[in-house]
Amino acid sequence: MEVFEGKIWISNKGLTETSIGIENGKIKAIGPNLKGDKKTKFQGIMLPSALDMHVHFRDPGYPHKEDWKSGSESAACGGVTTVVDMPNTNPFTSDVTTFNEKESIASSQSLVDFGIGVNVEEGLTQKEWFDTIPSAFWKLYPYGITSDQYFSNAREVLEKTNKPLVIHGEHPDYMHNEPLTELADHTKNRNNAESKCLSSMPSSPYLHVAHLSTTDGLNNMPSLATSEVCPHHLLLNLENCHSLDCKVDPPLRTRNDNNALYNAFREGKIPILASDHAPHTISEKRSKNPPSGLPGVETMIPLMLNEVSEGRLDMNRLVSAMSESPASRLGLDRGRISEGLTADFMMVDMKNSKPIELDKLHSKANWTPFEGWPAIFPLKVYRRGELIVDNGEITTKSNGHNLFS
Repeated sequence: MEVFEGKIWISNKGLTETSIGIENGKIKAIGPNLKGDKKTKFQGIMLPSALDMHVHFRDPGYPHKEDWKSGSESAACGGVTTVVDMPNTNPFTSDVTTFNEKESIASSQSLVDFGIGVNVEEGLTQKEWFDTIPSAFWKLYPYGITSDQYFSNAREVLEKTNKPLVIHGEHPDYMHNEPLTELADHTKNRNNAESKCLSSMPSSPYLHVAHLSTTDGLNNMPSLATSEVCPHHLLLNLENCHSLDCKVDPPLRTRNDNNALYNAFREGKIPILASDHAPHTISEKRSKNPPSGLPGVETMIPLMLNEVSEGRLDMNRLVSAMSESPASRLGLDRGRISEGLTADFMMVDMKNSKPIELDKLHSKANWTPFEGWPAIFPLKVYRRGELIVDNGEITTKSNGHNLFS
């Protein structure tokens, strides 16, 4: 048994001076003065590693933007040891064949454990594999579809699913494509799309709203649904981010929206933190018709740890939002440092805040809207008890598993 001793975030207790024993990738014991074959007294604090239930690793179809190797290394270096990939790759992940293809790629390349989302298409619930495919959730997009089809598909899946339906919560009738000359134009094009969508969406405990971005959207959340928020919708707005590089769906909004979402996040009304890691190359972002999306899986936790260090967020809220709540939402017995659970954790020095440096990030996107922002990156990251990142360097070639198989 390998023993780690120091200040450890124990589930339901918070930071505790104690030790944990790791064996076969699991937390075998927790308590003071544990004995083991190897004992490490670590510096800083130990936190459960994060689970990001909203990433776009772009493979198959767009590996020049990102692939499972680069995306998963980005995740790991940011303290994330489990991700769920969205289905809008090429081809879309929308049946058993495309699911198996993506699972094969991920299993051979991903450093972190993973799940895979499946796209909602017309007639999904009639497919013979609907109840058996090992997907993390269903994902419903509002693109290339009428509003009647969009809401009809949502109702149909919610009536028959036993796993989350994750929606891109923008109303198809309120997403416009007027030409962009500045970032604010994109926001105007979708000004009411979120609130109109969420006010019309049926309420269900299986409904999960991705990337909340507006005060009105927050106020129109279906009562039984859960939601997530991304760092860029908490920290970026049209005042501090003007470049079309920051074009993202749903768009950046105002400082008032930041504040309303952040307050709801602090209070737990928005329970989950997710990155919506959606990388494109900088040349694509600087083109005449820039695609929407920002890289974020590597900077998400470091940015929010810095928010904790500066007193704007409580650590217990961050741990819940980055680890406990997403694991619970996906039905995974993970996300906590507790006896019997998987040993996914990271060591962090909360005094080690440094500006984000582009050349130290791992995404193929090779840019970030948060360059120069203060952040606290983990010192060490463990996945299933194995050290996978040490001071920003990958330390293993072993691969992640599909946690939903």
